[in-house]
Amino acid sequence: MKSFVSALGMATAAFAVATSAGAADLPSRKAAPVEYVRVCSAYGAGFFYIPGTDTCLRVGGRVRAEYTVGSRFGDTNDSYGTRARGRLNIDARTATAYGTLRTFFRYELTNSTSFYNNTTSYGGNQGIVGPGNARASDRPTRFGDAFGNSTASLVDLAFIQFGPITAGRAQSFFD
Repeated sequence: MKSFVSALGMATAAFAVATSAGAADLPSRKAAPVEYVRVCSAYGAGFFYIPGTDTCLRVGGRVRAEYTVGSRFGDTNDSYGTRARGRLNIDARTATAYGTLRTFFRYELTNSTSFYNNTTSYGGNQGIVGPGNARASDRPTRFGDAFGNSTASLVDLAFIQFGPITAGRAQSFFD
């Protein structure tokens, strides 16, 4: 029995050595070249080239959260409120023979609770009303539910610029 176990052990070791030696002799496949993201310095900081194109792209934004506690005039109870805001900016630019072609998009989301909504004009969110009413009860209000909570989404900017022409929703002196 001992000779069988030692013979089995030797056969296993020989098989392992032969297998690893065979794997080392196999031809290796070369990986396809990878096109990494390159920095685009033509339009300022934060831009990069979209792989395979001459278009520069910058993706940015911000997230802000607020919490406040206070007492309204004549109210015996302290009130509190929260607000969360998020913004996504996408800026794409391509150099053409006739000038720069630019596409810009800014999307904003806001979620506020009652203290913010009842202390600002137009029911909160700086007058921005989302599509439809959020409902937390059977008594919806103009800017959210009966508790004063509201959610708003807004396409703040969305425009295309080509040379001196700007088309879309852009900021102006009248905003």
